[in-house]
Amino acid sequence: MLDAARRLVPAPLLQWYSGASAWAHRRSVQRAVLALAILMAGAVYVYYLRNVYEGDAYGYWQSIRWDHLYDNAINSSSAPQGYLYSPAFDQVLWPLLSLPWLLFHAIWLGLLTALLTWTARPWLACLLFATFLVPGIDLLAVPRHYLSSGNIFLPMTLAVVAGFRWPWTYSFLLLTKVTPGIGLLWFLARREWRNLFVALAATGAIVLVSFTFSSNLWFDWINVLRSNSGNAEPSFAMHVLPLVPRLAIASVMTVVAARSNARWVVPIAAMIALPYIPDTALIMLLGVVPLLRHDAWTEGGAGTSGAGTSGAGTLPPTASAPA
Repeated sequence: MLDAARRLVPAPLLQWYSGASAWAHRRSVQRAVLALAILMAGAVYVYYLRNVYEGDAYGYWQSIRWDHLYDNAINSSSAPQGYLYSPAFDQVLWPLLSLPWLLFHAIWLGLLTALLTWTARPWLACLLFATFLVPGIDLLAVPRHYLSSGNIFLPMTLAVVAGFRWPWTYSFLLLTKVTPGIGLLWFLARREWRNLFVALAATGAIVLVSFTFSSNLWFDWINVLRSNSGNAEPSFAMHVLPLVPRLAIASVMTVVAARSNARWVVPIAAMIALPYIPDTALIMLLGVVPLLRHDAWTEGGAGTSGAGTSGAGTLPPTASAPA
């Protein structure tokens, strides 16, 4: 099929593409692009360091300073608001959240900027950071809105991608926005019982430790999840379908992807399965990049399958080498 497609492309265009591809793969060019990406990332970081927006990151920082962690969420009668994650998220981040706001913001913004650069890799990172110079196009505004808001969508994407090698990273999804944990169906569909056990056991261990110190907060969080499930979704949500149909779609996508070894589908399914999808959530699509590239940190690892899988947990030979 690929050869047939190549025959449809004019020869001069194929020659230009081959030359451009060879040029792009030169080590000196790649180093220059990496340096440019780091320089642009630094410029974006300095800009948001000087133009602070009190978005989602501010909500995380403020949550440990409220009289009660879930007061706003419990008392909300409209769209979900307030602190909505499990107590474990605040407890793990407490040393960072206890810092002064501007210092916390500087560290958090630096972490997200570094993750964005590293996940996208040089060429795409340059393109993403170049969008900060292009006003007026909503889709191109996603990187700007994401870094200014400071939501956890990019760390969640990292957890989904890393989950193929270290399944315990799914704990982060299950203990924050919960529903993107739909990616665990990958292990179920492929009968990778060990991976599924590791993911669930790690989550259970975190819950057990946290529950020991703050059982009342866990009961409050369950009440928040129950009450917010009946509330209207925010007006800025981009999706058309409500959560339940989207969960069904994401489940089918994950199972079909698991049967065909299409790992790059899982970050997309996780985004679709979000409780609601703001424009900043589109940053989760970056998870496709390291999976299509077969980056080393996404390969193999703890992914041994259960009995009777016939190697379902491994990649085919053609996809095993890092690009």
